[in-house]
Amino acid sequence: MTHHTPHETPDSLLAPLARGLMRRAPDILALSIHSSRGAALWSSGDFLLAEDHALIAEVVEEPHDVRGNGCGLWWESADTARARCALPIHDGDDFCGVLLVVFSGLTLDDEGREERMNGLLPVLPVLAKAAHRLDVAKAESEASDTTIVAQLRFVNASHEEEEGLACDIEALAREQRLLALIDHALKQDEFALHLQPIVSLRDEDATARGNPLIVEVLIRLPTAEFGVLASHEFLATAERNGRMPAIDRWVIRALLVWMQRNRDRWADAKAVFSVNLSGKSVVRPDFRDYLELCLDKSGLPLDALRFEVAELDAGLAPQEFARLAKSLADRGCEVSVDNAGTGSGQYGFLREVNADILKIDGSLVAGAHDDIVSRARINGLVHMADTLGMRTVASRVDTTGKLRAVKQLGVDYAQGYQMRVPEDINSFEFINAGAQRSPDSAHA
Repeated sequence: MTHHTPHETPDSLLAPLARGLMRRAPDILALSIHSSRGAALWSSGDFLLAEDHALIAEVVEEPHDVRGNGCGLWWESADTARARCALPIHDGDDFCGVLLVVFSGLTLDDEGREERMNGLLPVLPVLAKAAHRLDVAKAESEASDTTIVAQLRFVNASHEEEEGLACDIEALAREQRLLALIDHALKQDEFALHLQPIVSLRDEDATARGNPLIVEVLIRLPTAEFGVLASHEFLATAERNGRMPAIDRWVIRALLVWMQRNRDRWADAKAVFSVNLSGKSVVRPDFRDYLELCLDKSGLPLDALRFEVAELDAGLAPQEFARLAKSLADRGCEVSVDNAGTGSGQYGFLREVNADILKIDGSLVAGAHDDIVSRARINGLVHMADTLGMRTVASRVDTTGKLRAVKQLGVDYAQGYQMRVPEDINSFEFINAGAQRSPDSAHA
């Protein structure tokens, strides 16, 4: 038995998604959504030109070929300074329709087009499902001479499928809300920095005086609606929507300014600040130029800074990572490979990169005390790091068992809630912070 929802219309279903997309991407001037046959389902206005119809028709004719090029079909007009793009929307492998978008300003290079596409990607699967069902409903309505367009229904859709679409729309709404909070924080400078110590597990280091206090710099998003969000609660949304280069710039700028203003607090502890960089930032020459300029103008001892890049990102862009690593090393900064053990396992890029630290991912550390495969993989990473003259750090060490296990496996440092929870940078005590205490004295 088919479950109907007669109140669902293009305006009630597609409009909220489309308008939410326009709100979060101010450079989108107009958009329209079309069926898999090119028929209009919803539009933000009467703006389509002959060129738009030609783009839509070409996508309808060869949707999978257009999908393969990654950025849709574009038509640029220098006279109006507008960029128009038509791209197919898919639910899995099923072609469900066409999205036509008009942007302000031209996008004459692949990088600009890719950046604009990144802003559209999260909404496309949900638009595809909605467009497909409305398209089917419209086709059946026309075939039965039904003319009440306001009662388009999800025909041939099971109750479970409708609930799935409702969940997708709800998830997208949450993502749009979170993205709005991220954009607001970027604009109003409302992120916060937290620090978490990285603890030496070497007995000879644990009691030695004068060793640097190593702290990882973590970003937090304070909100009135959800409280203070940890990085894992919002950075995935930022990554999906192309905000990571802007967030990385914010962290660098905020940290360097704080270090300049509070030098008396961290200098005596010989603190080294470890900063994460996203893969999207590493591959951008303009970001590298920005980072180098900030470092050169900071007036800070640059050996007080370490920069981390995830293993997967480093492996996907080895040449860009090598250029960045060399530039940072030339300035005295350390370089770290983060999330080791989660990528392809191919570390050929280390031939070109003089990295100091190999940071073992918490997913491996989780099994360090009782899983033979995890222990074997950690042991292999430790051996490789020793051979290359690198030190190792175990991430997300949150129990005594994990702490003892990674020390037994020869890991040099540990980081996690077992030693100390992250604290706001403005209240963090650098002297006697406990970063050099032995595992036996670490508290839960």
